[in-house]
Amino acid sequence: MDERRVEKVTQPVSFELADRRRLDGDVFLQQYESHHTGRQTVGDLLNEAVPFIPVKAAGKVVLLNAVQIVTAAVPSKSEKDDLMTLGKRYAIRIKTTQDKEISGDIFVNLPEESSRVKDYFNQSTRFFAIFQPDSIVYVNPNFILTVEE
Repeated sequence: MDERRVEKVTQPVSFELADRRRLDGDVFLQQYESHHTGRQTVGDLLNEAVPFIPVKAAGKVVLLNAVQIVTAAVPSKSEKDDLMTLGKRYAIRIKTTQDKEISGDIFVNLPEESSRVKDYFNQSTRFFAIFQPDSIVYVNPNFILTVEE
């Protein structure tokens, strides 16, 4: 075994791409994350400053251009933890440039004077987490047309 190789775990993800295609596959996650305890999450991976994300789909590895990912959905049981749901809960509805509506909850864990939906979506991040009953949908802000409370 190559001693430089870092063991990874896989996680199924359903991607919606800018060209309206859907790609279901597995992403590769690190066993340990530097910003929190436990393994790397899909949210961590999407918010890294890397231009391409490897996805194993249909028996081969495809490199997805992260800026062309509209949404990435994962089962909440595989990713959700209590820290992700700290803060004030808001029910929201997003309309994307793909004519898709995404409804769910966000949790705003910011200082009291900046704890509105507007403040959440004005953060500098590559993907926002939207919590649905059985999944977490990560949404690329470049494809969001509107957000409603």
